[in-house]
Amino acid sequence: MRTAWHGQWIAILLLILVLAGLVWVWPDRSFWYDETVNAYFASRPWGEIWEWCTRIDNQALLGFVLLKGWSGLVGDSEFALRAFSVCCALLATAGLIALGRRVGARWSAGLLAGGAFALSQSFLYAAFEVRPYALALALFAWSSVFFWEAWERYALGGRPLDRRYGLLLGGYLALTVAMCYTHYTGLVLAALAQGAYAGGTIFLRRSRPALHVAGHMAIGMFLGYTPWLIALAGRDIRGGTAFAGMVPVGYALRTYIAFWVHGQREVPPEALRYGWGMIALVILAPALWALWGCKRAEWRRIALALVITALPLALLLVLVHRFHGKLSGRHSWPAWLGASLLIGLGLSALERLRWGRWPLWAAALALVWLPARADLKPSYDSRLREAFAYIRANAQPGDALILRDGSLFTAAGYYQAGLPWVGLPNVKLIDVHHVLTVEETLNTLEEFLNATRAERLWVISWQAYVMDRTDVGLGVLEYLGSSQSIEDSFGDVKLALYRLRDSPQALRARLGQGTPRLIAPGGPAFLGGYINNRGPIHPRTKIILHTWWVRAEPTIPDLRVSFRIYDAEGRFYTQTDLSPGGWLYGLDEWPADMPIFTRAVLRVPEDLPVGEYAVGMVVYNASNTFPPVFVCLAPFAVKPR
Repeated sequence: MRTAWHGQWIAILLLILVLAGLVWVWPDRSFWYDETVNAYFASRPWGEIWEWCTRIDNQALLGFVLLKGWSGLVGDSEFALRAFSVCCALLATAGLIALGRRVGARWSAGLLAGGAFALSQSFLYAAFEVRPYALALALFAWSSVFFWEAWERYALGGRPLDRRYGLLLGGYLALTVAMCYTHYTGLVLAALAQGAYAGGTIFLRRSRPALHVAGHMAIGMFLGYTPWLIALAGRDIRGGTAFAGMVPVGYALRTYIAFWVHGQREVPPEALRYGWGMIALVILAPALWALWGCKRAEWRRIALALVITALPLALLLVLVHRFHGKLSGRHSWPAWLGASLLIGLGLSALERLRWGRWPLWAAALALVWLPARADLKPSYDSRLREAFAYIRANAQPGDALILRDGSLFTAAGYYQAGLPWVGLPNVKLIDVHHVLTVEETLNTLEEFLNATRAERLWVISWQAYVMDRTDVGLGVLEYLGSSQSIEDSFGDVKLALYRLRDSPQALRARLGQGTPRLIAPGGPAFLGGYINNRGPIHPRTKIILHTWWVRAEPTIPDLRVSFRIYDAEGRFYTQTDLSPGGWLYGLDEWPADMPIFTRAVLRVPEDLPVGEYAVGMVVYNASNTFPPVFVCLAPFAVKPR
């Protein structure tokens, strides 16, 4: 009794320390795009949330529902919404402590598991990310507690199915179904891992009570999740969310491990060494359990931790390699709990070393904390809050906003852009199969400008290349307006301002006057090009080149264009080489009869003498099947500063 009492108070103290640590490192950063989705819908009507989750995006519903309820109580500021994730992270830690104590049959297993979890960078990510991962972790931890209690007492222990069984089964089903309604990986990875453990013990024990309990759990899960399957009937939840292709297994595994070790950060190869200690602890845990842990009959205890750790990772590797190439390190969140549980069980086996256990436990937990010392950049340094604040502070009457792309409507809504806006492309969800064309761009701008009569356009961009693979949206805006200087930097968010000089009809007319001509012995055909700079060109000036192409058969897949600065005697001074349409848009993907944009930038050398020059392009192919062809684009003059 005294040990239980001490363990409970130590667990409470640990949770208080975790909360204090989170408050100490509470971030002041802006939300990045994914977080703005949850933040935006936290204050939207229920109907919009339902439409978003069932008709537009592939998001599970529960996280949005609970976050909306939370924001109704405490507000929807960045601090308030992050506090929801922090509370869920604390619940996840408490659940892992409870699970470790039960699985390891000692308080030290739970406390060490909880400590290892709370010291990890993946825990820190989940605690401060306004997304459903902290909630999913909490639900998974506590559903595993109920699962273990029900399975041990009634499936393996053979006790009669009494009222306590009903409570345990009901609690398990409520938590597990809620987890599946929080994130799709909750069903595919976490619940399946629990099912695999149950199936393995049934196979080994041949227990009739275990079959009954497993049947009740499976039927309850089916009944609980079927309504959501009906709501999504006829819809491909994967559609447009990832490029086609298979992710190599080794690369995917390194991505999942790096995220577990470092959280959502850019991890260079030299930083991988920080994770070797954590990996060693996970590998050594079963050995420690075998040497000093429990009897052979109790291997099922560490087997649960092994299954929760290894099976989600294995399933993810199969999914991204064979079925759906959407690689995201955070999707391995069930394995974070499993790894911490493994570490806790393995370290708890050292209890019999008495005083010798303390330095070993401290050293092990220090290894888990060590990656916090790595000074790594965040994967998404998105200063959306600052960018929209800059727009509000500097906007003038008659200004309007362009979102590149339209999925940034959640950021514009949450951070209150204060201007009429339109997306390029004007869609609510990123679709990797949607490629923005010049016709779509001109039509969207024409309609928007007719409605707003805007004279200046603010342009905010984040990962615009996904649907604007040729940068045609940027090219059209550069052609129609003159760029205004913006001094501030906003991380990976780009902010620009253009004062309009021409209408979309001007570019449409120019393209209509072009005559495609085949330069190489194969496509694409060249439609025309120009220098887009409107002011004088000096040394160190960036020359903006716009060229337009049209698909022609047969295509030359490895066709290249080398843009160069030439003097009057034919000497060239600098160059940049591209594929027509850019590196992200293969010639075989081009639609027929549609102008395809290519943008190039040449910086005038600092020591280039004042005088007359020209920009030319050399068309060639990498396999040298035809002689290079020279085309003069436009003359220009370099003037003194």
